[in-house]
Amino acid sequence: MRLSQSDFFNDPGVELKGVPPSNQLQAADWPPRLEALTQAWQELLEGFWRSPTGLSLDQKMRAGLSAGRVFFPQAVYKAFALTPFENVKVVVLGQDPYHGPDQAEGLAFSVGLAQKIPPSLRNVFKEIQRDLGVAMPTGPQAGSLVRWSEQGVLLLNTALTVEQSLPASHSKWGWEVLTDKIIQELAEHPEPKAFLLWGAHAQSKSSLIEAMNSDGRHLVLKANHPSPLSALRPPLPFMGCGHFGQVNRWLERQKKKPIRW
Repeated sequence: MRLSQSDFFNDPGVELKGVPPSNQLQAADWPPRLEALTQAWQELLEGFWRSPTGLSLDQKMRAGLSAGRVFFPQAVYKAFALTPFENVKVVVLGQDPYHGPDQAEGLAFSVGLAQKIPPSLRNVFKEIQRDLGVAMPTGPQAGSLVRWSEQGVLLLNTALTVEQSLPASHSKWGWEVLTDKIIQELAEHPEPKAFLLWGAHAQSKSSLIEAMNSDGRHLVLKANHPSPLSALRPPLPFMGCGHFGQVNRWLERQKKKPIRW
């Protein structure tokens, strides 16, 4: 995908001196508030934070924030706030948030206002265009996938926070215990869902879904990660996978509205 220079407002690799990133998680923001979430999400999250793993993660987050370490994103629960549990139609699994200033906005693969579109997301848009003929998004909100979340697409990273410039820095802090539980609960729920598993990390969660899918009610689609390093590689290249059209046709068979990708 080619975007004009006018589509790129900020360089995510540059941070203005003395100006904190707009998406930085502040100590005052922790713990994230649950009030804006539906009851199902609240119960899942409350149960986790009372567990030994949740208490340990909370301690690590508080210690890091108190020490002035820069964590992203500010809106840790944005995916849950935009996509209520009972509204989830499609689940897209990511690994952890973008680690550059102003990039991560709490949704897997999505970037905030006026951010340069990352290479993996660029390939996602290229595949949507190839598969469905949908025009490339432009403008300052081009890289934000809020529009998907509001239609029932849960954009779930398996770790919900990250430290600046340190990819996967929170991936062993306990977040996966929570997000594995979320995947299991979504798969156990009787309402059919489509799960998009791109790359080895996402596909490692397939057993959590298949254990609850003996009746085949869920659609599980796998491909390589959309990163330029793997998007064209066999055996399951992302480019040409056709997942977006497959999901929409499946949703229509379920008597549900297709996603406006």
